[in-house]
Amino acid sequence: MTFALVKPFYIFNSLNRAVEEFQPLDPPEVTLYSCGPTVYLPQHLGNLRAYVFVDSLRRALEFNGYKVRHVMNVTDVGHMTGDVDDGEDKVEKTARAQGKSPLEVANYYLEQFQRDCAALNLEPPNVWSRATDHIGDMIALTKRIIDAGVAYVTRSGVYFDVEKYRGENRLGRLSRQSLDEQNAAQRLEHSADKHSPHDFTLWVLGQPDHLMQWDSPWGRGYPGWHIECSAMAMKYLGDTIDIHTGGIDHIPVHHENEIAQSESATHKPFARYFVHNAFLVGKEGTKISKSAGKFPLLSDLGPAGIDPLAFRIFCYGAKYRSEIAFNDDAIRASQSNLDYFREFARSVPDDAAADGVEAAGWAAEYYERFHDAINNDLNTPQALAVALELIAEAYRRKDFRAWPTLRALDAVLGLDLQKHRASARMSSIEADVQQLIDNRAAARKAKDFTLADELRKEIERRGYEVKDHRDGTASYQRRA
Repeated sequence: MTFALVKPFYIFNSLNRAVEEFQPLDPPEVTLYSCGPTVYLPQHLGNLRAYVFVDSLRRALEFNGYKVRHVMNVTDVGHMTGDVDDGEDKVEKTARAQGKSPLEVANYYLEQFQRDCAALNLEPPNVWSRATDHIGDMIALTKRIIDAGVAYVTRSGVYFDVEKYRGENRLGRLSRQSLDEQNAAQRLEHSADKHSPHDFTLWVLGQPDHLMQWDSPWGRGYPGWHIECSAMAMKYLGDTIDIHTGGIDHIPVHHENEIAQSESATHKPFARYFVHNAFLVGKEGTKISKSAGKFPLLSDLGPAGIDPLAFRIFCYGAKYRSEIAFNDDAIRASQSNLDYFREFARSVPDDAAADGVEAAGWAAEYYERFHDAINNDLNTPQALAVALELIAEAYRRKDFRAWPTLRALDAVLGLDLQKHRASARMSSIEADVQQLIDNRAAARKAKDFTLADELRKEIERRGYEVKDHRDGTASYQRRA
């Protein structure tokens, strides 16, 4: 099957530290794996910035004609208090503190995360892949790694042998760090059971107080954090995936370990493109994180008069690879931009928004500029600016035939303007008046201007102001 792009799509590949033309293995199909939430606390705005980025990337690929199969993992076991193999399981720590089971904790915070995703209009992944549903896959992959001679079994667990892997492969492709540099960054402690402090856990043994455990060929235990992503990505997307996303904090440890264990088992490249987003930072310039104590949630925005989709626009204010500072002025400016988009959507008359109406010819320039922006390493600040300029030009020309073009751009922006327009008009115009408006549009189209004039008078008698525009469209607004 041949597939030709209208424009090439470029993205920054962390593997090569360069912006590269994206070329999937089997176009138009694209396999996309995203590191998802660890469901032990609410996902804060810093977490959600990552998922807005993933959604924007997926939408941009679909805008270019690709068919994306998207898998997102849900870590509900095995993730310690940090990226290393010590400390208490995060889900279990919350379960003990709240007097609940790990399953209750995981279900509660996953449902909360999914509600936040819906509020942000994030397309759900094709597969929500929960770690606890894939223990057998993790055990099978661990066996393959042992059989490849790159892992060993001890009384405390199954460990990946980094030194053996390093002898055959190039380590540090993502982080560009030596093992000693990674050692210093992680403050690794040398366990008596480990051959090297750099070795990481594939399967944990000898933890009788751990609440979630499963039988395995090596004894009863539970998986390490890193093995889950490799097992689930390959189960649903194949040995080699097109794109793997995550935060930049995953580069030096989690994603390095994923590459090592996956390629040891398959002897194939694990992911062709690693794409990482930068942090959301607070007013002081520090990363917003759960470990810092109180952290802002999406639900905190509502009482301040901020719509969740304004946060989506806020995230577009910086490229995904750049830090963005969260502050009151910036989020309120994003709310103003959302209001501007919605005001235009409400102003579009029915005959300009009807199915089959062609976009104004002048709007094609804005479509092309928007397309160029998103294909240039997902340049959302530029793309957002183009969309706002399109609306300003439509107002200047008094030409609402820009609406079909804006709707096309909104396929990437994800502001759901068509749904907002429909709901706003339904709530603001009574059904019988709407029928009069529809009848008038049909009469004008049929050039029955006598009937159209009679209907206009009736609509005005019902309390609405009618404006007929030069381009043949009309708008209706209730008089104050």
